[in-house]
Formats: sequence, structure tokens, C-alpha cells
Amino acid sequence: MRWSDLLQWEGSALFEQSQNYERDAKSLTSASEQLEAQANGLSGSGKTVTAAQQALRRNVAAMRKQASNLKALASIVGEAAGGTNQIGESARSLDGAAANHSLHIEADGSVHYVGPRRVSPTEAATIKKNMKAVADRVSSIMKSADELVQATQSKISAVSSGGQAHANGTASAARAPRKNLKLPPANATEKEVAEWWSSLSDAEKEQMIKDHPKEIGNLNGVDGTSRDKANRIYLDDATKREQKKLERLKQRYGAHPSRRERQELELVQERVTALENISKTLEMESPEPKGDGTQRQLLSLDTSGKHVTAAVARGNVDTADHIGVLVPGLYTNVATNLAKYDGDAGVMAEAAERYARGESVAMVSYLGYEAPQDLAEVTNISYAEKGAKNLSGFLNGLGASREHGAGDAHISVAGHSYGSTTAGIALTQVNPGVVDELIQFGSPGSGAQDVSEFRVPEGHAWVSATDYKQDMVQGVGDDWRFGRNPDTMEGYNHLSGDVGENGVDKSMIYPFQKHNGYFAQFSEANEDISRVIAGRGKK
Repeated sequence: MRWSDLLQWEGSALFEQSQNYERDAKSLTSASEQLEAQANGLSGSGKTVTAAQQALRRNVAAMRKQASNLKALASIVGEAAGGTNQIGESARSLDGAAANHSLHIEADGSVHYVGPRRVSPTEAATIKKNMKAVADRVSSIMKSADELVQATQSKISAVSSGGQAHANGTASAARAPRKNLKLPPANATEKEVAEWWSSLSDAEKEQMIKDHPKEIGNLNGVDGTSRDKANRIYLDDATKREQKKLERLKQRYGAHPSRRERQELELVQERVTALENISKTLEMESPEPKGDGTQRQLLSLDTSGKHVTAAVARGNVDTADHIGVLVPGLYTNVATNLAKYDGDAGVMAEAAERYARGESVAMVSYLGYEAPQDLAEVTNISYAEKGAKNLSGFLNGLGASREHGAGDAHISVAGHSYGSTTAGIALTQVNPGVVDELIQFGSPGSGAQDVSEFRVPEGHAWVSATDYKQDMVQGVGDDWRFGRNPDTMEGYNHLSGDVGENGVDKSMIYPFQKHNGYFAQFSEANEDISRVIAGRGKK
């Protein structure tokens, strides 16, 4: 870096280029929105239409990633323009000040005295002092110029190489954490959250996870890898807190608690058990014989309600080609059956991988809503309505985070029993283009009056229904609140309802012996559901 070059530094050209990048990013974003609308507007059904929609959505994801890169470049170049202006002005100012003291700064930055040769000893000492001060200032300005160039090159290189691979696409990886970072406003959309998160550097993301694990872990629009990291921190804290609370209550109430005290103890014990069950499920990602070696991601963890709720993925939702979201129903409780649904999700994931032709599959056990816990509660549609709001936000977040990461994924929502109603209502609320398939089985009601209410591509609503006499949950909800029975409703693709011999639970009374059989491994019903999750539809 030469001093003579710094005297020419001005930021106007860089500012203009930054504005060009910003305009290009806006144009590309607008074009991607139009292309997305075209994809969502494609009518018809079949493999050709599906393939066209998927191709268009891949293009939309690529365009959005490029727009994100252009925004990053606009920011980088804008910062460089400001730095360039400041350094140029500082260099010119110092050059003029040095001349006023009979000092000349050479092109290489060296400083020479060019004034009268005959000076007094006092004047000579002052000249020497001034020369040192100017030389030090020259060195400082040149160092700042070098740092600006290196930082800008590093950031541009980060964009060229993909930036922050999982959640970003900007060139902020090299930036030190900014102070006083704040969470996005409570009313921010999932897309706005994803854009905010992608604008942070890796160091800033780590700082936010450290400072706000509870919030980041449950913030729809944040990538799954970051949510998992945050939720594991919060899980550890919440477990210790609830365990200490349980011990305090046991000591306070003694060996003979009252009925109210016993109920309180049971509730806290359930919360402790739920949190410990989550830890045990996450530990299953260890290699055999301790676990199954499959990666887990803790995508949500909420301890604010009566029951602990959580969503656990098998696989990586940030990179998977296909994502299945399993939504269970009556009696679902993290404390009671998280391990069961993690196992059910594993059976479906394994089957889906066989049909995915080498593409990757992630399967989410979505126990992220408070499901009915008894037959009295199951008649209350409010559990499904509240759960649907949570689920639609979760799904929107998956889609938004993928737009700033690996691109569009094939997302299926598989709802069982009361969970199928919750899923159906959610899919009348989810953003268009996020979910590709709705699968409902053992369903008391679809959550809608017509398949056109579901925000999925036409022809992508699926139902599996076993023998009615052994699964009388089917269609049991009233049409007005629970929606029409998907098995008799027009517009659905019908999958096999054969749950096989292993799908018959003879410990239950006859009218419900096949209700849980859809999860039976290698049954025709489970295989058909898994084909849809793999994007292969009915055989």
C-alpha cells in the first residue's frame, strides 16, 4: 500500500456500486416472488406438475440466495466506501498539515524535512518531534487502509464461497460481534426472522444463542442447527431448575402431602420426566450400542405451559432433501411417549429413505403442542386450533430458514388421530409454497370442509384409513368443528389402510385395535405414507 495511492481514495464510486447491488437485489427478489406465484398457481396434478413446481421452487431458492448475496455485497461495499472516504480524507488532511510544518510525505510514506537548513537547536528538536508524530500518523493510516482492504476481501471471499453455509449467505462471518444485539420484535414474520438471522455473523449468532437460548431455540425462521444448540443449553438449565423445585416441594410437603400438594408434586414430576426424556432421546444419537447413531435436533422446547412440549428431528432439517413432520394426537405427552414417537418417526424415515433414491430424509416428531390427555379433552377443538397456530408457524420457519440455507426442501406433514385435525387446520394457515404434502390417517376430521382450503399443491392431500370397525376414531368428530372425514371427502388420494398383523393392538378394545397400526413397520399403510414423504406418491 503506497501513501500516494491513499491521497486519491474517495468513496463515491464504491457508494454508487453499493446502490447498484441493492437495486439488483430488489429486482431479483421481486422476480423470485413472481416465479413463486407462478409455481403456486400451477394447476393440475401428477408427476409432471409436481416436477415443474419443484423445479420452479429450486429456481426461486437460487434467486433468493443470489439476492441475499447481492444484499451482502451492497453492505460490504457500502462499509468499504465509508472507510475509503475516511482514510482518504485523513491522508489528505495529514499531507496538508505536514506541508504547513515544512514536512513532505513521500509516495512510500517516508517523511522528510524540506524547510530551511539553518535552524536553532530548539527548532531542530521541534522538527524532529513533528517528523515522528507525522510518521506515526502515516503508519496508523496505512495500517487502517491495509486492514480495510483485507477485511473487505475476506468478506467478499465469504460471499463467493457461500458465506455461512447453514443459515446465512451473507459475508458477515469475519465481522466481530456487534454490541447490544437485540431479538427481532415479537410480531416479526418467519421470513423477517430468517432474514435477520442470516444478517448476523457466526460470532453474533453464537453470542445470541449464549445470551438468549430459550428465545433462539423457539424462534421460527432460525435454522435447525442453531435452534438445536440453543435448546440444548435451555434444556440443561430447565432440567436443573425443575429438579430443584421438585426436591424443595418434597421436603416442604413431607411424607403425607394433601391432595392439592400431591397434584402439584405430580405435575412437577411430570415436567422433570419430560425434560429427562428429551435428554434420553437426544442421547440416542450416540453410536451403538448406547444409541442408534442417528443425528437428532431439538427444534423446539417450551416449558411455559402445563405440559412440556418439544419437537425432535431425526436427521438434519437444514440439509435434508425431504422433511416429514409427524403430528400425533390424543394422549401425546413428552413425559409419556416421546420415545415412542421418535421410534415411529424412525420407522417412517427408514422406509422413506428406501424410496428416496439416494436423497436424504429428516423426520420430525412434532410434540410441539398440548394435545388432549383424556377422552373429555379430545372433544375440545381448541387444542387443535391452538396447536395449529404453533404448527403453521413452525412450518413457515422451516421454509424461511431453508430459503437462506440449502434451498427448498420437499416437506410433508403426516397427522395421526387428533393430530391429523391439528395438521389440517394448520395447513389452512401456513404460507403457500411451504408444504408439499398433507397426509392424514386415523383421522377424526380433516380440519377443513374442502381440500382447496389446504395450502398444498392440488392433488397432494392424502388419506390412509384402515378398517372402520377397528378404528372408530375415523370421522368421529363433528364436521363443523373438526372438518369432514378425509376418507369420504372428495379430492384426496387414497393410500392403503392395511396395517398388517403387527398393526393390531389386542390390548385395546375391538373398535380401536387398529387405530395406532399405521406406524407398523413394513405394513402397506406405513409404506404408502413413507412413499409420499419421499416424494414418490402412491406406488
